[in-house]
Amino acid sequence: MALILDIPGAQKRFEQYANPILSAFAESGIATGEQITPPMIVDALRQLFTLLATEVASWDPALPDDEPERIGDLTIGLLMDLATWADRLGERQAKTALEMITVSIAAWVCNQHGAIHTLEPIVNGLAILANSRVETDELRSLAQLMGQVKEAASADYATDLDGADPRRPWRILLLNWGITATRAQDPAEMRSAFAALLRHLPVDAALFFQEGRQQVAQGDFPDEVRAVMEEAAEGAGRSLRLH
Repeated sequence: MALILDIPGAQKRFEQYANPILSAFAESGIATGEQITPPMIVDALRQLFTLLATEVASWDPALPDDEPERIGDLTIGLLMDLATWADRLGERQAKTALEMITVSIAAWVCNQHGAIHTLEPIVNGLAILANSRVETDELRSLAQLMGQVKEAASADYATDLDGADPRRPWRILLLNWGITATRAQDPAEMRSAFAALLRHLPVDAALFFQEGRQQVAQGDFPDEVRAVMEEAAEGAGRSLRLH
């Protein structure tokens, strides 16, 4: 799928994949009781996308300063509610698309200097986008966004309270940032990502750099990229020996 990070593009993608979910739900005959249904979620998201497409400066000045952050988190939460329905209705492609749309919302929140409170779908969406990319310019954009998401999520996630879970979103985000920066062949972004790995995931970082050193040695990478990876591997090795 195309790399879409802007709100108008995300809204267009949302409409494209909301319709199959609505059709599948209408045909399913599922008894919903008091559940929030796909039509209700889609209606709410349409209203939120209309708001997101306007300049924040034009919003009611009486709103609290963190209103963009709240709106972003609400949008991501509703996208995930709809993704749950998509999965239940067998609309797997729509579920994947909705996770990618959360990346656009995350980019918007970062542009508003807000905090990110719901990380998992964003990390999933970033991974889907990065894994389907080969152009270094697109990979660079994604790596930079991963760094911004890391900063925006740090207040909630940097304490890493679920440190025993290897699948935790914070860990996956940092590792994927390092991988994507390397694939983008961007030495500056690599250094930023590697510094975050060393700070937040020192044990994971050592193995990451060992494997990264082998891969860049075997792959078609510029000398500067190899040098940055080599420097990181040596630094991580020294750090472990000191401890």
